Order: sequence, then structure tokens, then C-alpha cells
Amino acid sequence: MIGDFHPIRLLIADDHRLYVETLVIALEHQQHIPVKIIDTVHNGEELLNKLQVHAPDIILLDLNMPVLNGLEVIPIIRSEYPELKILVVTKYSDPKFVKECLQIHGVSGYVLKTSTLSELLDGIYQVNHGHSYISKGLQIYPKDTYEEEEATPFDETFLAKYNLTRRELEILSLIAHAKSNAEIADGLFISPQTVGAHRKNIMRKLNISSTAGLVRFAIENQLG
Repeated sequence: MIGDFHPIRLLIADDHRLYVETLVIALEHQQHIPVKIIDTVHNGEELLNKLQVHAPDIILLDLNMPVLNGLEVIPIIRSEYPELKILVVTKYSDPKFVKECLQIHGVSGYVLKTSTLSELLDGIYQVNHGHSYISKGLQIYPKDTYEEEEATPFDETFLAKYNLTRRELEILSLIAHAKSNAEIADGLFISPQTVGAHRKNIMRKLNISSTAGLVRFAIENQLG
């Protein structure tokens, strides 16, 4: 990951002060990606005040905070700072929270606090480069719902509507699970270049210009 010359400016919003202090130390002492912690806040109201004086690249946002919690403050940030990237860092793994953050509020990523520092850094790196990121093992839909969808026969009407091939739909579903081109290539036994070509075709056919947009489309159509 080293090679980015400008530090990624982070603003951490979390009411657990010991956790925040520990996270700041861990982020500032790691050597994988350059980061700068520009400030820390402990509730949503403080976060909105700080955004009037700071311009972070990414907010590391907890969902459970006093005054204004994460789910309450995200829509305000989205309205006032539409280009600002938000990476949710929380203990909540319930698919309803993951789905609400990604689908309704359009956050850039969702990482569990039980994740390793390496995974958090990966999430920060991917989000900073315009990609979406979801912690490994997280599901957007409850397990039983997901299994039912997997067992459903292929929807030819859906393919015809969006002019997608079976392979493109398969790749779109994997993108919704935050798989990288390399991971998708390994799983489907094709080259990363072929995955990249499929991704471009999918974006062109759906008139979507970003990975986050593809993820939202997949969620809305229950492909993830």
C-alpha cells in the first residue's frame, strides 16, 4: 500500500475514549499507509461542528454515539458534504444495519470493531481510492433470506431488462460482497483483466460510474 505520498486525513467519531486513544496510536504508528488524524469527536453534534473547520478525506464513524448517533448524523453529512467519504466502524454486525448504511445512506464502507487493524487499513485504503468496502464475513441480508435467494432459479427477465449476461450478473453479485477484481478472478478461474472488462461492461449497461453505485444497485435488486 505504501506509495501514496499524501497522508489520508481521518476524523474519528466514537464515544469510547479509550478505544479512540488506542486507535489513534495504532493508526499513527503503522507503516502500511500514510494517515493523519486531524481530530477526534465523541458524538454526532461535535462531528458536525468539526466539519465546519476541518476537511477530512474519510470519517471513521461509530453508529452508537450520544446526542446524535451515527445513523442520525449520516444523512446530515450526506446533505451538507455529499463528496465526503464515510467508513462506519462499529460492533453491530446485524444485516439490517449494514443494509441501511450502504443502501439507504450510501456510506463508503462498513467495518466491524472485531476486525484486525490490517482489515481496517485495507478499508481505509479502498475507500480513499473510491471503492466500497465491507468487513469479511458480513452479510447484507439475513442468512436464511440469502440462502433462499441463492436457491431461486435464474431470472431471465432481469437479465433481459438490463441486457446482462449470466457471467456479468455473477460478477455483479460478487462485487456486492466487496470482492476485489483479483478475488473474483480467483473464485471464477478467470484473469483479473477479464473481470475488469466485465466490470466496465456492467457499468456501461447499467449507466453506473462507481463501484459504490454497483453495490447499491445490487442491494436494491437483492443480488448481494
